[in-house]
Amino acid sequence: MIEIVENYENYINELPELIGKSYYKAEFFMQKLGLKHATYYRKLKLKNFTHQEVKLITALLFPEEILMQEFQKSEDDIKAGRTIDFSDFKEKLRIKHNI
Repeated sequence: MIEIVENYENYINELPELIGKSYYKAEFFMQKLGLKHATYYRKLKLKNFTHQEVKLITALLFPEEILMQEFQKSEDDIKAGRTIDFSDFKEKLRIKHNI
């Protein structure tokens, strides 16, 4: 358990550098997090993003890993038999989007 906490702390400390090395501009993160300029830079400097903000930043910084997790979940669902028929899927889409 202690290792998990230490790894999280190390990750939080690396976030400013990871954000700086990313292809995104600061404005992108501010918009996605819903933070004002001063609040964003204060949180970045003090390294005190909320855990929800850290999750969102991580998803933005590492979209490939998120996609791979989703693929793995899909494969697990298929193996466990949690699938639906394509015609049922189309019907659910029609209802959801009023088509």
